[in-house]
Amino acid sequence: FLCPFFFSAPAFSFIYIGGSVEIPNLTYTNDLNDPKSQKFLLQAEAIQNYLAESYESSFLGKYYLKSVVAAFSEGESGLRAYYWNTFWAP
Repeated sequence: FLCPFFFSAPAFSFIYIGGSVEIPNLTYTNDLNDPKSQKFLLQAEAIQNYLAESYESSFLGKYYLKSVVAAFSEGESGLRAYYWNTFWAP
Protein backbone atom coordinates (compact mmCIF):
# COMPACT_ATOMS: atom_id res chain seq x y z
CA PHE A 1 0.00 0.00 0.00
CA LEU A 2 1.49 3.32 -1.07
CA CYS A 3 0.21 6.51 0.49
CA PRO A 4 1.48 9.71 -1.14
CA PHE A 5 2.00 12.53 1.30
CA PHE A 6 2.32 16.10 0.12
CA PHE A 7 3.47 18.90 2.35
CA SER A 8 2.76 22.44 1.36
CA ALA A 9 4.46 25.34 3.12
CA PRO A 10 2.14 28.09 4.29
CA ALA A 11 1.82 31.05 1.97
CA PHE A 12 3.71 34.14 3.08
CA SER A 13 2.55 37.73 2.64
CA PHE A 14 3.88 41.19 3.23
CA ILE A 15 2.24 42.70 6.30
CA TYR A 16 2.46 46.43 6.93
CA ILE A 17 1.76 47.88 10.36
CA GLY A 18 1.80 51.61 10.99
CA GLY A 19 1.97 53.49 14.23
CA SER A 20 3.52 56.32 16.17
CA VAL A 21 5.78 56.65 19.15
CA GLU A 22 6.40 59.63 21.41
CA ILE A 23 9.93 60.30 22.63
CA PRO A 24 9.74 62.54 25.71
CA ASN A 25 13.39 63.65 25.80
CA LEU A 26 13.34 65.01 22.20
CA THR A 27 11.77 68.22 20.90
CA TYR A 28 10.06 68.87 17.57
CA THR A 29 11.70 71.54 15.40
CA ASN A 30 10.59 72.87 12.00
CA ASP A 31 13.45 71.18 10.12
CA LEU A 32 11.87 67.82 11.04
CA ASN A 33 9.04 68.83 8.69
CA ASP A 34 11.38 68.33 5.69
CA PRO A 35 12.08 64.63 4.97
CA LYS A 36 15.22 65.63 3.07
CA SER A 37 16.75 67.68 5.90
CA GLN A 38 19.81 66.33 7.68
CA LYS A 39 18.04 66.44 11.06
CA PHE A 40 15.04 64.47 9.73
CA LEU A 41 17.29 61.84 8.15
CA LEU A 42 19.45 61.40 11.27
CA GLN A 43 16.48 61.27 13.65
CA ALA A 44 14.57 58.87 11.39
CA GLU A 45 17.61 56.58 11.13
CA ALA A 46 18.02 56.49 14.91
CA ILE A 47 14.36 55.57 15.46
CA GLN A 48 14.37 53.00 12.64
CA ASN A 49 17.45 51.36 14.18
CA TYR A 50 15.75 51.28 17.58
CA LEU A 51 12.62 49.67 16.09
CA ALA A 52 14.73 47.14 14.17
CA GLU A 53 16.64 46.12 17.31
CA SER A 54 13.38 45.79 19.24
CA TYR A 55 11.68 43.59 16.65
CA GLU A 56 14.74 41.50 15.79
CA SER A 57 15.20 40.51 19.43
CA SER A 58 11.52 39.55 19.82
CA PHE A 59 9.52 36.55 18.63
CA LEU A 60 8.64 38.63 15.53
CA GLY A 61 12.30 38.83 14.51
CA LYS A 62 12.08 35.98 12.00
CA TYR A 63 9.32 37.86 10.14
CA TYR A 64 10.58 41.44 10.47
CA LEU A 65 11.95 43.17 7.35
CA LYS A 66 12.21 46.89 8.08
CA SER A 67 10.82 50.04 9.68
CA VAL A 68 10.44 53.42 7.99
CA VAL A 69 9.84 56.74 9.76
CA ALA A 70 7.53 58.77 7.52
CA ALA A 71 6.93 61.96 9.53
CA PHE A 72 7.42 63.82 12.80
CA SER A 73 5.18 66.11 14.82
CA GLU A 74 5.03 67.73 18.21
CA GLY A 75 3.68 65.30 20.79
CA GLU A 76 2.11 65.95 24.18
CA SER A 77 5.42 65.68 26.00
CA GLY A 78 8.05 65.34 23.28
CA LEU A 79 8.69 64.38 19.69
CA ARG A 80 6.16 62.10 17.95
CA ALA A 81 7.45 59.88 15.14
CA TYR A 82 5.08 58.21 12.65
CA TYR A 83 6.35 54.96 11.16
CA TRP A 84 5.40 51.78 9.36
CA ASN A 85 6.90 48.32 9.72
CA THR A 86 7.11 45.59 7.11
CA PHE A 87 6.91 41.88 7.95
CA TRP A 88 7.04 38.77 5.74
CA ALA A 89 4.86 36.23 7.52
CA PRO A 90 2.44 33.34 6.96
